[in-house]
Amino acid sequence: GVFFIRVRYTGYMPPVISGQSMALFNNLANLWFATWWIILPIFLFPVFIKMWLFYIRRDYVTKLTWVMLQVRVPAEVLKTPKAMEQVFAAAHGTYSYGIKPFDKWWNGEIEHWSSFEIMADANGPRFYIRVIANHQKMLEAAIYSQYPDAEIQVMEDYAAKFPLVLPNDMYDMQGADFVLGKNDAFPIRTYEYFEAKEADEKIDTIGTLMEALSHHAGDETTWIHVMIRPTNNAWIKKAEEFRDEELLMTKDKKPKRADFIKAFFKNLFHAPFLKEDEELEWPEIKKGEKIKMMELIPSKKIKLEAIDMKLSKLAFETVVRWVHINRREDYNLANTAGIKAWSKQFSDENLNILMPYLPTYTVVAKWPFKKRKQYVKKRLLYENAIKRRFPSKFSMLNIEELATIYHFPSATVKTPMLGRVEAKKGTPPASLPIE
Repeated sequence: GVFFIRVRYTGYMPPVISGQSMALFNNLANLWFATWWIILPIFLFPVFIKMWLFYIRRDYVTKLTWVMLQVRVPAEVLKTPKAMEQVFAAAHGTYSYGIKPFDKWWNGEIEHWSSFEIMADANGPRFYIRVIANHQKMLEAAIYSQYPDAEIQVMEDYAAKFPLVLPNDMYDMQGADFVLGKNDAFPIRTYEYFEAKEADEKIDTIGTLMEALSHHAGDETTWIHVMIRPTNNAWIKKAEEFRDEELLMTKDKKPKRADFIKAFFKNLFHAPFLKEDEELEWPEIKKGEKIKMMELIPSKKIKLEAIDMKLSKLAFETVVRWVHINRREDYNLANTAGIKAWSKQFSDENLNILMPYLPTYTVVAKWPFKKRKQYVKKRLLYENAIKRRFPSKFSMLNIEELATIYHFPSATVKTPMLGRVEAKKGTPPASLPIE
C-alpha cells in the first residue's frame, strides 16, 4: 500500500533578509544609482579604446594604395646577398620616426609595412614586392642601385585570381607564420656562414627553396611572404638587458627543499638558546654576480659576439608567411617538405631557429574537434595572406638576416624554371648613326 506522512512545522522561521541587511542593500543600490555614470565608464574605457583603435585602423588600412612589383634579374648575377642587405636598409627609410598623436588616435595611422614575396606555380617561382604606392620609387631606386640590369614591372596582384575563401570543396591548403624560436636577441644563421673563400664553393641559401618550388604542376601554388615593418630602437634595450642577464651574469641560486629542512631542525635546536640580538637563519636566494669577459666559456663568447653583431644593424618587425594551395584530389603533404628544409638551414642550436608559430600552423591541432580547429586555422591564415595582414606575433630580424632569407638568386642557382631576364640591357654605341 501507499503510506502518507503528514508533517507539521511548528517552529519559528526567521525572515530571509533581516531589516539591517535590507537597509545595507538599499544603501548600496542608492550609491550605485548615484555613481554608476562615473564608475562604469572607468571600467569600459579600455574596451572602448581597443574598439576605437581597431575601427579607425581598419579604415586607414583599407584606404592605403598598394603596388605589386615583379622583379627579374639576369641569370649571371654574381652578387651575394650583401646587395639585398642594402635594399632592405633602404626599405627602412619608410619609418615614420614616431606617428603624431592626432594621426594615431583620430586617423588610425599605423606604421607602414612591405611584403617581399615569392610565388611559385607550374610556370616556376617568381619574385614580387608589395609596397605602399608612395614608397614605390624609393624601393625601385634601391633595387636598381644594386642590380642595374634588373627589370621591374607593375603587375596585378596574383592572389586576386584565387577564391576569397579557402579551403573549399575544390581546393585545400596548408601553411604557417614563421617566427624565431628563441629570444629576438639571438640571430639565425646568416649568409656569411655559407660563403666559402672560393667563389665556386659559395652556397646560395635560396637555392634549396628555388629547387623545391620549381616542381609544381597543375594548380599547385606556393606563396612565401616576408613581411617587414620598420621600428625604433626600443627593442635593442630589451635585447641588451637579456644579453647581460643571460650571458654576463651568473644565475640566481635558489635554495633547495633540503636546505629548508636542514635549517628548520637547526633553528628548532637553537631557538631555546637564542639571544635577544640574534635571529634565526633561513636559506636565501643568492643573487647572480657579474662575469668577467675573460671568464666566459667559448659558447657564451660566440653568443655574445652574435648578439652584438645583430644589434649593430637595422632591424624590422618580421614574419615569414607560407601558404601552399592545391586541388584536393592532388594534394600531397609531402610536397611541402622543401619549405621545412629551407627554413632548417637557418637554424643554429646555439643561437636561434626559424620555426612555424604553432597557433597558425595548419597541420597542428589538438583533440577534441581537431579537424574543425584545422579548418579555422586555414581560413584565418588564408585570409591574412590574401590581404597581407601584419600579425600581432612577429620577430625582430635585422637586414643581414632578412637578406639571407630573401634575395635574388645568384648564378650558382641553376633552377631552369626560374624567371630571369634573358638578356642584359646596354646603352647604344656612341658611333651609332641616329638617322
